[in-house]
Amino acid sequence: QPVGLDRTLAQTPDISAALSDRPLDTGSTIETDTLATRLRETLLGDRPVYESIDALFGTAIGADLDELVIKSCLDFFDEGQSVWDMPGREKGFFTAWSGVARRNLRLFLRGIHVRNVLAAEDSPEGVIAHVMHSLQIPEDRWVGYFTREIARLHGWAGFIRWRSGAGHYFWGKRYPGDLVDFVAVRLTLALALLSECGRRQIAVGRDALQQAIETNTAEMYLRHELYSGAVLPAMAHRVEVAISRRASRATARLFEEYVVEKRADEARRQARRLREFSSQIGARAALEALAPDAIGRLLDTLVVFERHEGPLWLRAMEALAMRRLRDAISLAIPPPRPKRPFAQALFCIDTRSERIRRHLEGVGDYQTFGIAGFFGVPVSFIPLGKGSEKHLCPVLLTPKNLVLEMAMGEWRDDATLSALEKAMHGLKESVLTPFVTVEAIGLLFGFDMVGKTVAPQRYNRWRRRLHPQQPSTRLLLDKLTREQADSIVRAVQRAVIVKAVAQDLGLATEQITDDMVRALREAALGHQAADPRLIEELGLDDAGWSSFLDDLRDGYRINPVFAQQQLERLARIGFSLDEQARYVHQALSSIGLTRDFSRFVLLVGHGSTSENNPYESALDCGACGGNQGIVSARVLAQMANKPVVRRRLRSQGLDIADDAWFVPAMHNTTTDELKLLDLDLLPPSHLVYLDRLRNGLVAASRRCAQERLPTLDSTRADPEPTAAYRGTQRNALDWSQVRPEWGLSRNTYFIIGRRSLTQQWHLDGRAFLHSYDYRLDPKRRLLENILTGPLVVGQWINMEHYFSTTDNERFGSGSKVYHNIAGRFGVMTGNLSDLRTGLPAQTVLKDGRPFHEPMRLITLIEAPLEHARRAIEGVVAVKQLVHNGWIRMMVVDPETSRIALFESGEWHEQGPVSADEQTMREESAAS
Repeated sequence: QPVGLDRTLAQTPDISAALSDRPLDTGSTIETDTLATRLRETLLGDRPVYESIDALFGTAIGADLDELVIKSCLDFFDEGQSVWDMPGREKGFFTAWSGVARRNLRLFLRGIHVRNVLAAEDSPEGVIAHVMHSLQIPEDRWVGYFTREIARLHGWAGFIRWRSGAGHYFWGKRYPGDLVDFVAVRLTLALALLSECGRRQIAVGRDALQQAIETNTAEMYLRHELYSGAVLPAMAHRVEVAISRRASRATARLFEEYVVEKRADEARRQARRLREFSSQIGARAALEALAPDAIGRLLDTLVVFERHEGPLWLRAMEALAMRRLRDAISLAIPPPRPKRPFAQALFCIDTRSERIRRHLEGVGDYQTFGIAGFFGVPVSFIPLGKGSEKHLCPVLLTPKNLVLEMAMGEWRDDATLSALEKAMHGLKESVLTPFVTVEAIGLLFGFDMVGKTVAPQRYNRWRRRLHPQQPSTRLLLDKLTREQADSIVRAVQRAVIVKAVAQDLGLATEQITDDMVRALREAALGHQAADPRLIEELGLDDAGWSSFLDDLRDGYRINPVFAQQQLERLARIGFSLDEQARYVHQALSSIGLTRDFSRFVLLVGHGSTSENNPYESALDCGACGGNQGIVSARVLAQMANKPVVRRRLRSQGLDIADDAWFVPAMHNTTTDELKLLDLDLLPPSHLVYLDRLRNGLVAASRRCAQERLPTLDSTRADPEPTAAYRGTQRNALDWSQVRPEWGLSRNTYFIIGRRSLTQQWHLDGRAFLHSYDYRLDPKRRLLENILTGPLVVGQWINMEHYFSTTDNERFGSGSKVYHNIAGRFGVMTGNLSDLRTGLPAQTVLKDGRPFHEPMRLITLIEAPLEHARRAIEGVVAVKQLVHNGWIRMMVVDPETSRIALFESGEWHEQGPVSADEQTMREESAAS
């Protein structure tokens, strides 16, 4: 029965060429000119020369080049994982690499003469131009050529681009490198590898390839078919033999036969597709009765449909999701509370907060709000015992204010454990010592592994006892006075001078007096002349004094310029009173919390805890730059609890109740635990209510774990709350757990409005919930702030999940099982690969199928349409996302009860939300 359809397809002009996925099929007749043109378009466009060589001669230049470039990047960009550093890294990526490559014996033995390429130019720009001219690439093709080169290792290229533009990044400032260096290294190695092929009589260079295509089209076509993997299996051996013998007549005859058979095979393939299609729609007889031209039109239609099939399914999924959201909306005004709620809780808008908020509202008289997890306060934070800053805010912002964590009691690090951990790291990373250390310390590693595997909870409790408890800490939030800053700088300078005198002059510490240090400081700063008695006490002559003074100024940086820099740095610490009042006012106003304050106002930051997980920061707070949100909660709580700040707010019209106390809390998204912090600051009047508060939080945590655990473990269909809570704790402590939690997978909605809008609907942890009351925002500034920061970050998160789901190998990072840490800044698959970007399969896939439903972020704003439209138009970044279709924007107008959707460049009314429909939905949800 298929014979007639095959014959019809074979006789239908240009069907095969129109439908083929392979661009090198020749159509109905053998036309070498057309074929040569198509070969040139395929092989000589922006495609790197070595890719064309690989496709025509079966070489592996591209794979070898990628391997060499990856090794070079690992050597240069390493951040402490390797104990052997590349020399000269402070000079920059290309300079340091070229210095090593010139002396690389392994490259020389492989015939890769990098030195010859580097001899032409010194600068990376000069080397790039030299290589492009050597390969005969026209200058109008350079941009496209560079783009293809960068896309070969897009993970490394993306990291290098980010690193070169991150001004605060320590490693980037110390060891600079950018994409120009990266391309120069890559092109240098590419030309060296191609030169090696040239010595094997393989055509190298764009002009040589073009000439080969024009003079020997048949052979080049067959070569491309064979080495690109498109060859017909039945003719693969004959094609391989023909091109290896390079007999022109035999190749020409095989070429003609091959093209005919290729066309016939394409016809059979299309016939199978049509039969399958006709069987699905039950129209087989009608299909067989079609004339050849009708079949051609049908196939053309199917081709067009296949191009648009993905977007059609996407729009269908989104339409269903939007209809569900529309049906769930409640515009009914909730009745006024007879009294203020027992507690109010401000949660991050993170989708995982939706579940815990819903359960907290269900266990007692709790009122919850949604706000970006940095609570509107961009902070640069230095933790206790650390020396580097963390930016706790969306990456769109750069914090100006620095917050320090200070110990309230005695604190000392355990030097023994610290030294042991450093020794262990050194032994594991060293190239030489594993052979002699495995027997000596293998038992220690084995004990650790068994403990984490067999009984992770008990083992981790025991291990925590070995580490010292950190003391109670406070955050330094207030601005330093000029006198305080001067005092700090003087103290630092005195400590440095004492070390300098002891180290350079050999004086014992007890011999160094305060007067001596003060006189040295004043002399180094140029405030007073040299004191002969001081010079004598130090045992110096005039020359020695001058030399030591120069060392203090230059080596130890005791000079006026550096002192001024230190004062400027100290000026970043803390917030002024006006800043603190402004941040508190803005945070509370943005969510509509301006009156009826509860006794407890919880500021709940969130974070994730897991073992052996390079992706842990992806499970933390996106609004805090991939860090935990507890510091941001403590910052805002400390500000809001200050009497002087409240007095300032009261003068601005925001009256916080005298007995309202802001309490920072931590939501562990892996275990669902809610933990209160800084309870030692709680007023005595609140202690009597503390047990009730804790009991409510514990009940909500266990109910949330009961709902969430079955999504992680299908064998736990309906666990008891306490057992579910223990199961989530084990996930957090199990070092072999590849999926401690789902994170933000299945995120779909971003809802900006009052809590009552969707409070009756179980959103199943799929919505970013940002509280907003348009009646408090007549100038739209609060809404514009929400759109500028939280919505943009939410859209980034949504797209990260979208692309990681649709093609996890290319846009995600594949399976965690095969990941290895690369240089302490990224992960690779196996021991050598591109840096993996996006999310791992365990975050978005379940049993090989998508767990996350890839849809664009569906955003709903509760406000009058004109109010929302002007706010969207006022934020250029969001306007572009909406107009270009990356965000599906909806507006529900509570004054008219109508919903509008932005589609195809304009707003379309979706119909009213009637009061009857609302009542029915609310009654259904309640039942």
